[in-house]
Amino acid sequence: MRSGRVAVTLLVGSALASTLVTAAQAQPARPASSTQVAAIRREPRFTFCSKPKRPMFVRQRELCALAADAPDCEGFAKACGEPQADQDRNAKSSGIAAILGALARALVWLLVIAVVFAIAFPLVRALLRAHRDRQLADRPAEPNVALVVAKKPTPEPERITDAEAVLREADDHARRGELTRALGLYLAASLAALDRRGAIRLARHHTNGEYVRSCSDEAAQAPLREIVREVDMVEFGKLAPTGEGVARVASRASALVRPLLLVLLVLTAGCGGRGPAAVDDPAGDELPMEILRRSGYLVSYLPTSLAALPMPAKEATAPIVVVDVSVVTLEEESSAHLVRWVEGGGVLVLAGPPSQWPSALHADAAHATTRSLYVATGDEGAQQDGHVATAQALDWPGSDPIAKLGEHVYGARKGLGQGVIVGLAGGDLFTNIGASSAANAEALVAIVDLAARDRTRADVMRGAAQADPVVYEIYVARGHDGVPPPSNPFAALVQAGLGKGAWHALAAAGVLFLAYGIRHASARPTAPVARRAFAEHVEATGAFYGRARALGHALAAYGRFAEMRLRERVPRGGDPVAFLAARAQVPHAEAARVWKRATEADPGGPPRGDERAAIRDLRALLVMALETQHPVSPRGPEPKNPDKTTDGK
Repeated sequence: MRSGRVAVTLLVGSALASTLVTAAQAQPARPASSTQVAAIRREPRFTFCSKPKRPMFVRQRELCALAADAPDCEGFAKACGEPQADQDRNAKSSGIAAILGALARALVWLLVIAVVFAIAFPLVRALLRAHRDRQLADRPAEPNVALVVAKKPTPEPERITDAEAVLREADDHARRGELTRALGLYLAASLAALDRRGAIRLARHHTNGEYVRSCSDEAAQAPLREIVREVDMVEFGKLAPTGEGVARVASRASALVRPLLLVLLVLTAGCGGRGPAAVDDPAGDELPMEILRRSGYLVSYLPTSLAALPMPAKEATAPIVVVDVSVVTLEEESSAHLVRWVEGGGVLVLAGPPSQWPSALHADAAHATTRSLYVATGDEGAQQDGHVATAQALDWPGSDPIAKLGEHVYGARKGLGQGVIVGLAGGDLFTNIGASSAANAEALVAIVDLAARDRTRADVMRGAAQADPVVYEIYVARGHDGVPPPSNPFAALVQAGLGKGAWHALAAAGVLFLAYGIRHASARPTAPVARRAFAEHVEATGAFYGRARALGHALAAYGRFAEMRLRERVPRGGDPVAFLAARAQVPHAEAARVWKRATEADPGGPPRGDERAAIRDLRALLVMALETQHPVSPRGPEPKNPDKTTDGK
């Protein structure tokens, strides 16, 4: 029994020792001093302090409080002191947006009226066209000399065969001042060139952000990201393009289309020039990422969206993911997957306003009274001090504070499942201007060190195999990573705001199918044409003769008809008059009179007035003669005894 307790004690002790050894091996090196941070800032590509980009938006102006803390940052401080032109522009934009909203509602009613008009207009137009065609049937058509030249749409990247030609066309539009179309052509030419080199794969349902993330050419990824950022601001942000922005996009697109220029630009950037990778955004994340790299971490952007982040494997070491919610908009699907990822053993550094955190974390925002930051590293009372831009704190039940603004909690960490979340009330430390001061840079590295230790503990809890030494990977999420990738082409349309339009198009396709496709249904038997009685044709012919006053012609024609019918019945050499008199049982003289009048009528002569009576009498005789079934001799009635002749022999 005693030996069993000893064995358990040794086993637990060895496990704790291995955990402590692993944690000790996992300690990365920090920046030695403020001189190392200053050396990084002196690199030519970091120009956000001397020449910050303009115009400055809300995010950049929120960081103006850090301009005084950063050394040699007069350019950013001067830009912060300029008039609020961009805020006035945003106010005007909001007023314009309200006006456009009213116009949109009016356009909806106009659309309803247009639909009603569209139904009636084709009918009226068809009637007018038929009337005009009858009037102008013999008039020769005049040539159409007025031609309307429509603007060609921006070519789709997957259909471009010559990226150089599209690039030249974009340059022509830029020279003519058509900046929006020039930006679209620059992006299309760049995507087509990268697809031809195999760096990306073009598809209709891919978004611009997915092209940037899936680009396998590291040298081309940064220029493509800048092109996409400028194009998205114009197309989706509804900002007016500027000549400077178009010129910058043109240089990046030329480098992507012409690989030799891309190599030269990369070499120029490596030789110390500003080049295409100049960092001029004070709210960017390039400087803090570089500081973390110099501190021993492997830092890169997230290769996929947060909604597609792979779950931590049991045998592998999960990376540390940094998400600034003030930059990354977390949609519901991304938030839910991110929480599940942490519960599975991931370590998340979540920065930004707590109101924008996933609702499952139950964190609230609070207000602090100072901007002085205090970070407790936990290493023998060591601490790091710094300053933040806004005095914003957080209230997170069940968490352990790691950073404070005075008496209020600025940063805390909390276990969730097998993983850990390190939360900060603001994302100031993960900006270029925020990491410019040595104190803030050291505070940033200290917070990441705490997250690295939490990742080691999470790996031990999951039973992941620990490498020797431990390699820390940090993935930084960008603005478009919070949007889940579309699972199908229709989902891509919905994410682009075209969901209602797609449903309308589907309904219109159904209406068109019913309007035109039903004509191609299975054939139905054609109903037989109703035949007209011959008597109707005779009556119509008689009415025609009556209107034409051709009574003589009608009598002559009917006389020939009666003669033709009687010749079919009268024996060869017989007398039709005698046959008619015998069959109709009328006197021979009466039959001869009617017959003579009908057969000797003059078709072209003047009417005598007795034509109708002659036709009527001849018809009566003809009907009686043809309806009689017993044969009648043309010379009179046959004798009752056919064996005897008329002379008694």
